[in-house]
Amino acid sequence: MSATLIGPVCLLALGCAVAAVVLWRRLAGAGVRAVLARSGLLLATQAALTASIVLLANRYFVFYATWNDLLGHDPAHLRVQHVQPQRPAGRPVERTTTGLGPKRAGHRPDPAEDGRVDRLTIHGARSGVDAEAYVYLPPRYFQQTERLPVVVLLGDGAPADRLRDAGPPRTAGGTQPMVYAMVRLTGAADCMDVPGRRPTLGETYLTQDLPEALASQYRVAESREGWGAAGTGEGGWCAARLAMLRSDRFAAAASLGGRFGAPDGDLYGGSERYRLGNDLLWRLQNVPPPPVSILVAAGRGDEQARRFAALARPPMRVETSPVDGSPASPSEVASVLTWLGARLRIPPAE
Repeated sequence: MSATLIGPVCLLALGCAVAAVVLWRRLAGAGVRAVLARSGLLLATQAALTASIVLLANRYFVFYATWNDLLGHDPAHLRVQHVQPQRPAGRPVERTTTGLGPKRAGHRPDPAEDGRVDRLTIHGARSGVDAEAYVYLPPRYFQQTERLPVVVLLGDGAPADRLRDAGPPRTAGGTQPMVYAMVRLTGAADCMDVPGRRPTLGETYLTQDLPEALASQYRVAESREGWGAAGTGEGGWCAARLAMLRSDRFAAAASLGGRFGAPDGDLYGGSERYRLGNDLLWRLQNVPPPPVSILVAAGRGDEQARRFAALARPPMRVETSPVDGSPASPSEVASVLTWLGARLRIPPAE
């Protein structure tokens, strides 16, 4: 909603206020017409002032980016490209599995046996964000017709590149098949709605545009019970934050080596209240807990992770997984996927 609308509305509000002051005595009287005139002037002034305040607040905090966003009519636009592992000349295909399954040499990819990787180029109609996401569809997706849970994996470019070039992680042993959507992050702003003159709407992209794009292309869970998030480092904070602030979308999250305080930087539009709202430790102490489950995989000496788990209270559940090495190691990733798979489900109604 641009300044071409906000400016005239603010001028109208100012004009109504001036008219009320100037004309009030002229409209004095006991007749019906005078009463109606004064009432109409007051209502017009109040309506114009309210509209200008609402538009200015929306301009700053970006509650709704477009009229279609407000009315709920604007879908995300996307392009889908199937991505297959590249086979060097004279060599058979070899798929790496990031520790979640055996390598397979001399094997031609078959979606019903190996799954498939898609690269999505998404134009977020609500967020205005143009971004790529890599989606892994497990073999079960091509063998059955039921919907599958979704895990949004958040991290830097390395995981997406690995998924694209080497093949996706295999489903951990005993875990239900799930769809994985891998999204690149360059910083905390990529998963926040950052207010200001040049707002970024990373949270809107991850919680509205991305799910809508996936739902338009694939048989994925419709309700929150089938959606989870996971990430390492900055992505771990993002995953926990999304679950806590958007429990209407995510039922579970896993943070691998993530922090839980508010990130540094000019991300809050000068609002201390908004900064505190992004401090997950502060939220646990001052905001009613959401009905979500969060796994914290961190080193044994991580004080923030220990405090985060200690502050959690029902209906929120926090479990910890002590890590001696790298939180992003293949074995740790496998255990995280197993944990998420045990907590995501498709309701019978779907």
